[in-house]
Amino acid sequence: MTSAPAEELKPQVAVACVVCGSNQHQLVSSAAEVQAQLEYLRAFHRRRLEPAAARRDDGALADRADFTQDYVTDIVSCDPCGLVFRDPRPPAAAVTAAYAHDEYGAERLAALFDSQLELFRPRIDILRRMLGAQRSPSIVEVGSFVGGFLAAAREQGWNPVGIDPGAEVVEFCRRRGLMVHRSTAADAPIAPQSTDCVAIWSTFDQLPDPRPTLQVVRKWLRPGGLLAVRVPNGACYRSAIATLRRQRSAVRGPLLAAMAWNNLLAFPYLHGYSIATLNQLLEQFGFSCVALHADTLTRLADSQTKGWAVWEERLLKSAWGLAGRLRPEIAPWFDAYFRTAGSERQ
Repeated sequence: MTSAPAEELKPQVAVACVVCGSNQHQLVSSAAEVQAQLEYLRAFHRRRLEPAAARRDDGALADRADFTQDYVTDIVSCDPCGLVFRDPRPPAAAVTAAYAHDEYGAERLAALFDSQLELFRPRIDILRRMLGAQRSPSIVEVGSFVGGFLAAAREQGWNPVGIDPGAEVVEFCRRRGLMVHRSTAADAPIAPQSTDCVAIWSTFDQLPDPRPTLQVVRKWLRPGGLLAVRVPNGACYRSAIATLRRQRSAVRGPLLAAMAWNNLLAFPYLHGYSIATLNQLLEQFGFSCVALHADTLTRLADSQTKGWAVWEERLLKSAWGLAGRLRPEIAPWFDAYFRTAGSERQ
């Protein structure tokens, strides 16, 4: 994606762990290693794009190799709890401003919408079962992006509301008739205890400080309400980097490709939660985990992708997805579902 000017996203702020507050951490990937991962990632996807798209490079790499969080910095792991995060990072205000001004272009937005709609249709079935007998639950999505989840929910006759600070993506959603507030969660016009479900898909990891958002979400939800969170697995990234360091070239190639297709190389996120660290954080706000689903990244291939690369992505994600279902802690992504602690609804 194209974000705010690069000078606005400089890693200037040393940060403590947002889960346990510790300032003690160990290096996972140095800034030099992150730079090398970025260079590999851009070459990887240019080779897999059709020649015209690779030559234009006008948004084709957005959310493939160009990200808001693609400035070069260390990736570290908290000593006490294991949270993976960027340190240092830009000031929180600069991060919010960058997302507000992200630009993708019409063709890439449409491709991302199709991919996300494909991803979220099965999740609507999961939510329907977890929300029980309600015919039209009240649902809010924080970080609605291109609106794939909102559209999938609308297909079921629901009337979800999205929240996103991005000017281009909000306009894109509104043109499709989707209800989206251009706002952050803290400023969104959602009444207390008015919501059955809040979804934060692929956004929670980008919050500089998730605590204010969790406080707001807790107020929005009715008793027994559901919180759905989708995040990249920081423990998986840390383990994959360790494997790359100790394995020979026969293993490196497939693992690097699998990481590239799952947006793990260069770790373009502020935080990489594991199952344990996400639980530890949300328990502090009165949530308890009621379901967990290991997963891979949503599909990246589109009409601009070469045919052989489409199959490469499918095969690598299928293999890693199967491994993740057997051992959720190694899945590159996971969805976690929470209810307020002590709730009788399951």
